[in-house]
Parts: sequence; structure tokens; C-alpha cells
Amino acid sequence: MTALARLLSSIKRRVPPPLRGMGLMMFAAMMSMTMATIAKDLVQELPVFEVVFFRQLFGTLLLAPVLFRPGVNPLRTHRIGMHGLRALFNFVAILGYFTSLGLVPLAQITALGFTSPVFASLLAVLVLGEAVRTPRMVGLLLGFAGALIILRPGFETVSAGSLYVLGSAASWAVAMTCIKALSRTETSVAITFYAAFLQLPMALVAALFVWQWPSPGQLGLLLVISAIGTLAQISLSQAFREADSTVVLPMDFTKLVWASLLGYAVFAEIPDPWAWIGGLVVFSGVLWVAYSERRRRVADGGE
Repeated sequence: MTALARLLSSIKRRVPPPLRGMGLMMFAAMMSMTMATIAKDLVQELPVFEVVFFRQLFGTLLLAPVLFRPGVNPLRTHRIGMHGLRALFNFVAILGYFTSLGLVPLAQITALGFTSPVFASLLAVLVLGEAVRTPRMVGLLLGFAGALIILRPGFETVSAGSLYVLGSAASWAVAMTCIKALSRTETSVAITFYAAFLQLPMALVAALFVWQWPSPGQLGLLLVISAIGTLAQISLSQAFREADSTVVLPMDFTKLVWASLLGYAVFAEIPDPWAWIGGLVVFSGVLWVAYSERRRRVADGGE
């Protein structure tokens, strides 16, 4: 073990798991918004399918040195079907997200993206048959109200870009449910690797129909967003392993701060106050559901 690795290991042992989880979630939020900022510029020049393909290709290659160390097999799994389901919905989510980047301001995309956990709660009720408890109903209503505040149908035209974001959020909700299930038995690296690797053939087939060779500079940026995106995914998975979702979820709201700052600095996008208000309403619903579910588990003796 190198001196740096020993130092990092020592720091990790001294920091309580809740603080580690919060720090990892904040780091994941910052990385996600940095990736989105670079990708927003790239999708103006390259087909979206191609950007998604290189994102997954480079992400897979970047993980290879970690995966194939002697005596280590982090890819052993008996849940390849769940990995495949996660990859499918992750592909749809990232495709919708990257498409929306060229159509909608970054802060609005981020605010609408907070509806993913709301969709996840709705899926749990409709698909898994979970009980419609009062806290969950309140969270769903707040999520719906927040989305309406951001979109303001009847006052503003609901753009195609906004619909892409909502479709992406719904797909990501399914992917998040898979990640949560996989994190009980799989490593963060394995979850991230299988997501990237299994999406490769999907993205390649779609990209071949619109292929446009990227320039060296564009290839460099594609490599950068892949590295940043991979790091964000690993940090996100590890954050949920370190601490309860009620502890780490509030840190995800920092995405809106980064989105507003980067959107203004790079694209001269003036932050929409309705996106902030709606995003806060949606996020309060998400946090309320997470907090209520944790209290229920404690009361039932689950923690």
C-alpha cells in the first residue's frame, strides 16, 4: 500500500460514516453537474447517441485497471439480470438527459430531475403493490406540485426538452431502484462497470445510424466526461452504502446550486426563480418520504 493510500485509509477511518456519505453525495452532485456542463456543449456539435456511446466506452475502459487486478474479482455476480435491467433503464435515462441538455437551461433540467425519487415512490405503489401511506402520498403530491411550478403549463409552453427530462427522471427512478437492490450484495465498482458495459451495444447500434467522427479535441472532452461521470456514479453508490438515504439525500440538492452557477458562468443562462421554487418543493417531498420511511423502519425494529 502506498503512502497516499495509507493516508486516505487513515482519514476514512477517522470520519464517521454519516459524514462520509454526505461528503460523497456532495462530491457526486458536483461531478454530475460538471459532466452535464461539458456534455451540454458537446451535444451541440455531435449526435447525442454518439456522445452516450463514448461516455459508456471510455467509462468501461477507465474501470478496467481496477477490475482486473491480480487476485481480485469484483465482477463476480449472480444478479446479471438485475444489472441488465438497470443498464437498460439507465441507457434510456442518460439518452433523454443528454438530449435535453441541448434544449433546456441546466438549472431547469436539474430541478425537474429531482422528480426521480417521486417516480420511484409511484412505481413502488403501482408496480410493487406497496401500501399508499400518508407520508408517501404527501411526497407524491409535493413532487407533482413542484413539477407544475417548474413547467407552469397554461402559462408557459411545455417544451419537448422538459418532456425529455421527465422521461429521463422516470427511467432513472427504475435504475435507482435497481442500484439500491444491487448495493446490498454488489460492490460500487461492479455496479458502475456493468451499467457502462451492458449499455455499450445499445449505444453503439443507435450511434452507427448517425455516426460522425469526433475531432481530437472532442475526443478529449468525451474522455473527460466519462471519467467525471464514472467517478460520480461510484461516489453515489458508495454514499448510499455509507449512510442512510435520509442523511445523504439532502446533499443532492446542491446540484441545483452547481447547475445555476455553471449555467450562468459557461452559457450565460439566467437562473429561473420558478425552477428554484419548484425544485425546492419537489425535493422537500422527496426528503419527507425518506425521513418518514426511516422513522417507520425504526418503529418496526428494522434499525
